[in-house]
Amino acid sequence: MTRARKLPPGFTLPEILISLVIIAIIGAAFTRLVVAQSRFFTREYEARGARSVARSSMNLLLTDLRMVQDSGGVDSVSADGRAVRVIVPYAFGLACGNSASGTIVSLLPTDTSVMALATYAGYAWRNASGRYTIVTPAAPQGADLVQPYGTPATCTGTGSGQAGVATLTINGRSGQVVQVTPAAAGIPVRTPVFLYQKITYAFASSAAYPGLYGLYRTASGRAPEEILAPFDSSARFKFYVPGQDTSQTAVPALANIRGLDILLYGVSPKLQSNGQRSMTKMTTAVFFQNTRSF
Repeated sequence: MTRARKLPPGFTLPEILISLVIIAIIGAAFTRLVVAQSRFFTREYEARGARSVARSSMNLLLTDLRMVQDSGGVDSVSADGRAVRVIVPYAFGLACGNSASGTIVSLLPTDTSVMALATYAGYAWRNASGRYTIVTPAAPQGADLVQPYGTPATCTGTGSGQAGVATLTINGRSGQVVQVTPAAAGIPVRTPVFLYQKITYAFASSAAYPGLYGLYRTASGRAPEEILAPFDSSARFKFYVPGQDTSQTAVPALANIRGLDILLYGVSPKLQSNGQRSMTKMTTAVFFQNTRSF
């Protein structure tokens, strides 16, 4: 008699099909989770990049804009509010008097890199009203317009016609006596003076990211530098004027500008899966700290 052979234990076809369906459902759910997490990470990464652009821009802008005089410190503004040119001091001192070809100034110690990077555009002296009178040379760019003065005793001496202003040395840096042009008629001796450069900040078409905007910094007499990008086309400047608590979009009279609202709308360089870009809308207010007397 032949006995029936027992088959090894296993799965029936329906059981295998059910298992495959369950595995497919779990795999699909896991895939959706991975894709969602990947998209979330990409969005966060792009948003962080947009925030970084906005924050870095703010730090660079504040360095210059906080030095601006609150009246007369804004030299020009574009009609669309995307470009502002300001008068930025980079060296301070005291007037010692005038020579035949310029005004003699005893400068306080200044970082050599600051002096080397600055482009002289003129100087200003503090008048009796507490405001600085801007003096602009006929050809305001050029190192030859600020020269070491050959007779330092005009400042340091205490005799007749000498100012009695000591040349200071701080942390190994020494002040210097210079001559700036043109001469300022009627400038009192020992009057505060600063040398300035004109800096233009502008939101314009980016060279690094075509189709988007970049923040450009241009020192007078030099080529524009794209310092940060990308930004949305809505990035711009708004203006604070006396008597108003909020900034305005319309460009006011330059003498009435007391501060700026800077709309730093940074965007991500890459499009998301929905065809949009991550945007960080950061706005910072800067009120000019070089204030006049009232």
